[in-house]
Amino acid sequence: MGVIDKITLSIKAGHGGSGASSFRREKHVAKGGPDGGDGGDGGDVVLKATSRLQTLTDYKSSKVYKAKSGDHGLGRKMYGSRGDDVVLDVPLGTLVFDEENNKIADLCEEGQTFVAARGGKGGKGNTHFATSVNRAPRYAQSGLEGEERTILLELRMIAEVGFVGLPNAGKSTLLSTLTQASPKVGDYPFTTLFPNLGTLRFYDRELVLADIPGLIEGSSDGQGLGHDFLRHIDRTRVLVHLIGACETPEETYENYKVIMTELEKSEYKLLEKPMLTVLSKSDLLIPEDVSDYLDYFKEKNIDMIVVSSFSRNGIDHLIETIYKYHAASQEDS
Repeated sequence: MGVIDKITLSIKAGHGGSGASSFRREKHVAKGGPDGGDGGDGGDVVLKATSRLQTLTDYKSSKVYKAKSGDHGLGRKMYGSRGDDVVLDVPLGTLVFDEENNKIADLCEEGQTFVAARGGKGGKGNTHFATSVNRAPRYAQSGLEGEERTILLELRMIAEVGFVGLPNAGKSTLLSTLTQASPKVGDYPFTTLFPNLGTLRFYDRELVLADIPGLIEGSSDGQGLGHDFLRHIDRTRVLVHLIGACETPEETYENYKVIMTELEKSEYKLLEKPMLTVLSKSDLLIPEDVSDYLDYFKEKNIDMIVVSSFSRNGIDHLIETIYKYHAASQEDS
């Protein structure tokens, strides 16, 4: 089962409490004036970004959320209590869309909040309506209804560098080599079922890297796992395209083209991002063969960095190049 990173919720804020129509009734107080208190405001439905969550799985079982309504006002100018808010924690990187698919919030900072449905205002008690002409108003306001709407939550992973490539290209292994992340790694397709994050530290700088689940031919049309995760690449500044070394340079290049075609067809304009091309698993090749791969791709005007997560060959050069590309992307933005 894959990660839940897109979900629709029905939310309803609380109604405002009605104001009270009341008059003072005390011994030795003749003709007591109006003393109706105001109704309390309805509670809001609030979204709050937190790094504690990585997915929207918490909302799989329950998709309807209602805030409390405000209490009604009472006599003796007693105001009704405000309804309790409903606070829904969401992962960093959550986008919020309305029913017309308009983006209404982007929650990407720790503790950032967004009022998705606002509670209704409480009604005013009859105290507010006393005038010199009408000193005994017998009416009060009703509370207003709270907002009710349907929202779509869509998670787009926050990472500055995204690893893309076919299943088993070595993305998860490279992520664990570059960072302290411990993604699940296995010798079979689709080991990665949801994006893994890790932090690359280079002297006094840090970058968040994301291992995007393996794409296959047809991913942009909904095939395999990749279609659901192309959106996660949208926030990245730099892409690292990993190509596992095949038996021949020609076969390796065909795999390269599969991913490039899917990125080109994606709605997120991913080919506009700076991209490093990396030949992984180079420890499976003899040095003479590595030169053949480099020369073949060079003829296609593609520069490659050769790495091996097993032997750490080329890792330091890759780290320096990632930071170089990232710095350049910041200058261009």
